[in-house]
Amino acid sequence: MIHVEIRAAAVDQVKTLIRGQKPEIGVRVYAQPGGGGCCGGGSAVQFGLAFAKPRPDDEVVKIDGFALLIDPTSTQFVDGAVIDYVEDLNQSGFKITNPTLPEPDAAGRAGGCGSCGSNSENGGGCGCGH
Repeated sequence: MIHVEIRAAAVDQVKTLIRGQKPEIGVRVYAQPGGGGCCGGGSAVQFGLAFAKPRPDDEVVKIDGFALLIDPTSTQFVDGAVIDYVEDLNQSGFKITNPTLPEPDAAGRAGGCGSCGSNSENGGGCGCGH
C-alpha cells in the first residue's frame, strides 16, 4: 500500500477542480526521475498531477471523495510524498515533495552533469551536448 499525505488545501482544490468531471476520473500523480541534470545525471524527481481514467495496473488511493492514481513506474517515487496546494506572493499551485527520497547532488541541483563534475555554479555545462 502506498502512503501519500494530501493536505487539506490540496484536497479542497482538487474537489473544486474535479467537479464536472465524469465519476470514473481520478487524479493521476506521476513522477519523472532524473530531471535534475543533463546526461541523466542528478537524482531529482519531477512530480505532476493530471486528471485521468484509472488503468488496470494503477495503484489507487482513495482520498475524501476522489481517487489518486499512481502508475507502477511512479510508485517508488510517490510513496511517502506530500501533496499540498500553496498560494502566496511567490507561487500558486500544487506542490509535491517526498522527504523520503535522497537529495540530489550538487550537479543535479545546479543542472550540471554529475559524471563530469561541472555545474552551472562552476561555469557551465557538462559537454554532453545539452
